[in-house]
Amino acid sequence: MKYLFSVLAFLALSLPCSAFAEWSVLRGAGPEASFESTARPTVAVKASPGLAVVAQGRMTVSLTTDRSFSDTGEGLVWYCLSAGKNTQLAVALADAGSRFWAPGIMGTNLEFLPVLYGCSSDRYGSVTQRVFVRPVHLDPWMPAFAGHGAGWTAGVLVSQYVWILDNGGQKLLVEYREPLASEGCPMVDDAALRDFVHRADTAFSARFGENGDISASSLVPYAWERNGVSPRLLSAVLGTTTERAF
Repeated sequence: MKYLFSVLAFLALSLPCSAFAEWSVLRGAGPEASFESTARPTVAVKASPGLAVVAQGRMTVSLTTDRSFSDTGEGLVWYCLSAGKNTQLAVALADAGSRFWAPGIMGTNLEFLPVLYGCSSDRYGSVTQRVFVRPVHLDPWMPAFAGHGAGWTAGVLVSQYVWILDNGGQKLLVEYREPLASEGCPMVDDAALRDFVHRADTAFSARFGENGDISASSLVPYAWERNGVSPRLLSAVLGTTTERAF
């Protein structure tokens, strides 16, 4: 009888630990996609076959609030960078800690850049897409790409996709990128813009699910590694935070 009670006590303790191991919050490379997260909602971002992973990791960034650019704390970012011939894909999931990500273009540095196309929503969980040109010296990802032989010195033509998740606590950022053909003012006709957006839309897939859809045991967590990514520039790209949900 004493042996039976010992077995039951062991099972009572081990089963919750096993469940926690399966559902614990991890971000890393998984069997189905190079970027996966077990948080709620689960996230899996898979690059198209023509793009190969060149760098991945996790890092901290300074959080800013409202319209002030003074530091208010630190946020965590997990990222995965992939590249192909004259193409790049940057995926980042940013956690605002006890704060919330502010939706909309006013929460980023895009108000200072020429936006060529936009389809936006301030509703949490919906995707916002914008096409714009970012000067290479303002790009947080380019040093990391360049360090792995996949960078360039021209401006960056970006199709950016943003989801604000977990009631504003997380922001998923995906950027499809190509070198800007001219260093002058971008004159993109409708056909060229449509072709670029089509390439961007087909460069990756993003899947969202419920708790338990992605097993923590199947992931290889990202290590603490900046790979040359600029925390200051990434903070500006991610945008501002607020003290309460939008």
